[in-house]
Amino acid sequence: MNKLKKVWNEHRVMVVLGIIVLVCMFVITGVMFKYFFGVSASSYGDRLNDIQDVVFDEVAKDSLSEAYKDEHLKSVHIETRGKIIYVRAKYDETVSLSDAQTKSFEAFQTIDEKYRKLYDFNVTLSQDALEIGTGYYLMGAKNVSSENFVWSNNTPIKAEE
Repeated sequence: MNKLKKVWNEHRVMVVLGIIVLVCMFVITGVMFKYFFGVSASSYGDRLNDIQDVVFDEVAKDSLSEAYKDEHLKSVHIETRGKIIYVRAKYDETVSLSDAQTKSFEAFQTIDEKYRKLYDFNVTLSQDALEIGTGYYLMGAKNVSSENFVWSNNTPIKAEE
């Protein structure tokens, strides 16, 4: 016991610092294991909790596809990932950019209200460049909480020669 008192009296500061270092190492190791080797969760986190109740199924996709159909549409592809509905529509040379935007908004309005309240809507409109027109490639998105579409024109502007 006297030896222990002697060590304590001579090395009190080092013993306390050693205990603090050991506690910190245990805490860091615990946090590291929890962070790196913890419960595997979905890459979407808890954002998809309501998606099981309102599934954007094949019937809804077909309905949206029918809303896009007209004689000037070359192709339409609809895909759902997470809570986002992706639409790629390709038009022929007779459809203007503003008409394609209007058609997308009208097609969005045909979606059932339960889908509009849960899913984001992302649309890509394209038209090949031909001799009579420059074509376009336009992306638009509508978030659940937003009122209108946000359009981003990525069509390259060619210099006049």
